[in-house]
Amino acid sequence: MLSDTKIRKLKPSEKCMPLRPDKYTDKYGLQLFVRSTGTKSWISVYRFDGKQKSITLGTYPFMSLSQARKANTEIKALLADGIDPKNKKRQDKLANIHAQKFNDYALDWLAERQRNVKPRTYQQDYNRMHKDVLSHFEGIALKDVSFEDCRSMADEIEKRVNKNGEPPREVTRRTIDLVANVLKRAKRERIIEQNPIDDLKELYPKAKSQHMKHVDISELPGLLQAIEGYHGHDQTRLGMKFLAYSFCRTIELRMMKWSHIDFANRLWRVDIDNLKIARKHVVPLSDQMLAVLEEMKAITGQYEYVFYHTGMHQPYSEEFINNALDILGYAGKQTGHGFRHIASTNLNELGYMGDAIEKQMAHDKKSSIRAVYNHAQHLEERRKIMQVWADFLDLLRDKGEVVDFQTARQQIEKSLESKQPEPLQHTDKHDLIKALLSQGITIDELQSYVDKH
Repeated sequence: MLSDTKIRKLKPSEKCMPLRPDKYTDKYGLQLFVRSTGTKSWISVYRFDGKQKSITLGTYPFMSLSQARKANTEIKALLADGIDPKNKKRQDKLANIHAQKFNDYALDWLAERQRNVKPRTYQQDYNRMHKDVLSHFEGIALKDVSFEDCRSMADEIEKRVNKNGEPPREVTRRTIDLVANVLKRAKRERIIEQNPIDDLKELYPKAKSQHMKHVDISELPGLLQAIEGYHGHDQTRLGMKFLAYSFCRTIELRMMKWSHIDFANRLWRVDIDNLKIARKHVVPLSDQMLAVLEEMKAITGQYEYVFYHTGMHQPYSEEFINNALDILGYAGKQTGHGFRHIASTNLNELGYMGDAIEKQMAHDKKSSIRAVYNHAQHLEERRKIMQVWADFLDLLRDKGEVVDFQTARQQIEKSLESKQPEPLQHTDKHDLIKALLSQGITIDELQSYVDKH
């Protein structure tokens, strides 16, 4: 059984995930969900007509343990009378429209949305609802929500300006959309006559995109040195390095799973549920990228995601790379997405195959379906490109200055040639045997092979 003391001490465990909260049982089907955000929700679990169902009662501490137990007892009484609590709750809401609060209706909408959207979309809506919406509309009846209330919410979000004095405009617009969808449902159900949030987004036009902000080639050596010396989380430092080497999208980096990495074939199979099919592709892994992944193994190898925030118990946020770049002094000069522009521009300057570069950038717009089955296109050329690019970055970082492109290409390709494995016929037999043994071949297996041949 739960107690108020125990509940107050509860925090998300290491196993807690956004879509898999920690569950603590009280009695008679009453449960407390502790989510990765720290939110504690009361859930009543019951069976009706042979089906297991659940209903959200409220959140702690706004609903105390004693209040949750009382609400759960009322649910059991309804079941004893042959009434489905969910249907009763729905009927009560319709019967008490004038008393219904916006927040209660919004949470009901959110629970329904979870069944109809992808997990990541639901989690984003959940976080946005609890961070920016519920606190603002606390105590306001659904029928009384006004345009001014919605605008006030948007203005509060706009106050969270960045170091450049710019508001989080995209967050503002998405939150407006979230509230608009709640109110659209209320209008469809004839609970309200007009949607008071109509046309609000027009007051907050899209900000000019900063996604591709990038330093000039002359500043790249200094940026790479700054990344190498970053003193924050190791995950963040390694994330910046991997992003620079791979020039992948930041969402691809954040959603990378260990199951996506094919170490044997030196491939990263980008396969993210919420990405468009055209963005699913294969990335050859350079020596430097493999080295980063090996370092990450010691930190997050036991988790599902590679770049996993072990403190927050979820993948890193959208801004973790950009925030780190800001700390390094590159605010307004470099973004995580900007590494893609740097790579594309300078690989072309180095003289590598344009089609292979575009394939590596996953710019496959002609046929999204075909793109899924065309992973291997220009693969060998792309392997070379990824290694050349990683070596080029290391060259700039180590020298601390930009080198002539032609000179750089000659140096790198000469270095790559020296790394080529010696033909098998020229390999010392003792070295060959050692290599086989290191791969798990036993002495008996070797002897058996010799005897047969």
